[in-house]
Amino acid sequence: MSGRIGEASLAAEQLRQQAADLPGAAQLFSSGLSGRAALGAGRLERACAQLAPVVELLSAAGEANGVAYFYQLQYTIALAMRGVGDEAAKALAALEKLQHPSWRCLDYQWGIAHAWVAATRGAVSEAITSSLSAAETAKTNGQFAAELICLQTATQFGDHSTASRLCELAAIVEGPRAGLVARFAAGLRDHNGAELATVSKEFEGMGDRVAAVDAAAHAAVAYRRQNLTGSASGCSARAQELAEQCGGAFTPAFRRAAERLPLTLREREIAMLIGQGMSTRAIAAHLTVSVRTVEGHIYRACIKLDVSDRDGLAALLLSNREP
Repeated sequence: MSGRIGEASLAAEQLRQQAADLPGAAQLFSSGLSGRAALGAGRLERACAQLAPVVELLSAAGEANGVAYFYQLQYTIALAMRGVGDEAAKALAALEKLQHPSWRCLDYQWGIAHAWVAATRGAVSEAITSSLSAAETAKTNGQFAAELICLQTATQFGDHSTASRLCELAAIVEGPRAGLVARFAAGLRDHNGAELATVSKEFEGMGDRVAAVDAAAHAAVAYRRQNLTGSASGCSARAQELAEQCGGAFTPAFRRAAERLPLTLREREIAMLIGQGMSTRAIAAHLTVSVRTVEGHIYRACIKLDVSDRDGLAALLLSNREP
């Protein structure tokens, strides 16, 4: 959580080696911790591969102390970061059955899991709201490092409203993460492509590859906003390369950087929900806005893209990716 990801990965590997010759559940738990470290490092394919059997075995054994809940949280987030929407939604549903009163200290992670699963559906505003709510829960509980993680998640989704709070946390939370996330939010607020590109490189150096993907993607969008197409393409390509290193990260920021359409965040979100088969009325209820507001966004997006209806809008959004 502090951002000492290399040290965490090394500690997890040492535990795995120590557990290799131990009987009982030691090997199982060390594999789970190794998967947790892989998730923190953005090694999503490895994280899923290591966490899935742990979750399966603990659940099959009827584990009742909440350990299965802990690992299911990590597994759900890893799936959602890869954009595996159906599997992530199933994992989230399974979480509801595994919740345990002894693990209320992980309520913030429950919120993060909800946020990432919402993000896989294209519901970015819901994802941001869930992240910020989780941050408030952590703050109330005095879990300032956890609050930082929640605010980083919201920032990766495109929110910069907490830049000032992140500066406060940088003076409270130890380690390199806090100051870097504060710079991330400030760069996003200021549409500062150069700063976001630098932040991406520093996230990579810290070991958080998914955050590096998202910072590079936001840098591409910021450069595109300034019509700096060369810099935008370079950052988009960097996000692509980092996503592949993660084992297939597919985040909202990465999707946005890959699109070449002049849509606002809300227009893009509504188009994605249309593509999932949602009616205008259902979208309005989902986003807690009026039907007229949704219709206005659809109309403006159709005008921008020269398409005649909502179905054409969704189809164009899905087809318009950078190679």
